[in-house]
Amino acid sequence: MDAHYTINIGRQIGSGGRIVAKMLADELHINYYDKKLLKSASDDTGFSEEFFVKADEETSRRRLRPLVLSHLLSVGYTDNYMSNESIFKMQSDVIRNIHSKEDCIFIGRCAGYILRDSDRTLNVFLSATAEDRIARICQNDGCTENQARSLIEDADRKRAAYFNYFTGWKWGDAQTYDLCLSTSVFGTERCTEIILDVARRKLHIE
Repeated sequence: MDAHYTINIGRQIGSGGRIVAKMLADELHINYYDKKLLKSASDDTGFSEEFFVKADEETSRRRLRPLVLSHLLSVGYTDNYMSNESIFKMQSDVIRNIHSKEDCIFIGRCAGYILRDSDRTLNVFLSATAEDRIARICQNDGCTENQARSLIEDADRKRAAYFNYFTGWKWGDAQTYDLCLSTSVFGTERCTEIILDVARRKLHIE
C-alpha cells in the first residue's frame, strides 16, 4: 500500500471544483495542486511557468512545436526538440513525485490516469448545469453570459481533447472515476462532505 493518498478532481469549468478542492484540503490539512503544479514542473525542468501553462492547453504536435522551439531559442538552444508527450511526462513525473512524498489533492492534469497504479487514490468528477456554470463564471470573472458560454465551450473542448489524447480514456465518462457528483444538485459544501466520507472509507484516512 502506498504511504500517501491522493484525491484527484476532474471538473467542468464553472462547476466549483476549485472551491471543493480547497474545502477538502482545509478539512484534511493537506495541499491541493492546480497551477501550482505547473510551477513545480517549471522549477524541476528549467522551463518557464508560462511555457507549461501554454503547453498544458495544447494537444496538437503541430501547434505545440512552434511553442517549444520558441522557448528553446529564447534560452539559447537551437538543436533540440521536445514533443508534447515529453512535456506530459514532465508533469507526470511531478505528480508522481508529489504523491510519493505527501497526502494531497490534484485538480485536473490527468492525475487519476497518471496515478492509476496506486492503491490510494480517489478519482472524482464534478459537473454542474450550464446555467450554474455560466452564473459562477460571470460572478468570478465579471464577464457577460455570452462570454461565459464561449469560455465554457472552449474550455470543455480543450480539457476533453487533452485528457482523451494522453489517457486513451474519455473525459467525464463515469467509468473512469470512482465518484461523479453534480454541484448543482448537492452544492459545493455537500459535495465536499460526500467526498470526505468516501475518501475516509476508501483511502483509510483516520
